[in-house]
Amino acid sequence: MRIGIDARFYGPHGKGIGRYTQKLLASLEKLDHDNEYYIFLRQENFDLYQPKNPKFHKVLADYPWYSFKEQIIFPFKLYAYNLDLVHFFHFNVPLLYIKKFVVTIHDLTHHYVSKDASTLPFILFYGKKLLYFLVIRRAIKKSQKVITVSSHTKIEIIREYKVKPEKVIITYEAV
Repeated sequence: MRIGIDARFYGPHGKGIGRYTQKLLASLEKLDHDNEYYIFLRQENFDLYQPKNPKFHKVLADYPWYSFKEQIIFPFKLYAYNLDLVHFFHFNVPLLYIKKFVVTIHDLTHHYVSKDASTLPFILFYGKKLLYFLVIRRAIKKSQKVITVSSHTKIEIIREYKVKPEKVIITYEAV
């Protein structure tokens, strides 16, 4: 299989998803010597990731998170590699990506952020919140599987998005 990994958060710079990405890739490299992996990275973390397994290939995908480039241009970069499956390590799956993917949803924190916690103008805050709901709903509904990191988040995803429990898999994080 040709598997894509959205590793744009990769790295130990204090970002939880970055560390999750870093550790998951290190483990995958040790475990899988059959599939071909294409690791999509930002410019800022491109040199940080040095594959040790010859089946893992770095690809520059310098599209900022939560951006129009991520939503509009990144899918075409993914299509160019003719991937059988992509693993997105965050809910921000490009809306224009229609091939098979799995998504990791770490939590539903953004669901509960109110306007009181933001300095954005009313219209901008609610516009961003609407886009968030659109992107995460589509990611959960269209994914082959949803990976999450706790029982609590699994229950929230099932309740909020009416998905079958067997679609959501818990993979506890390790240090």
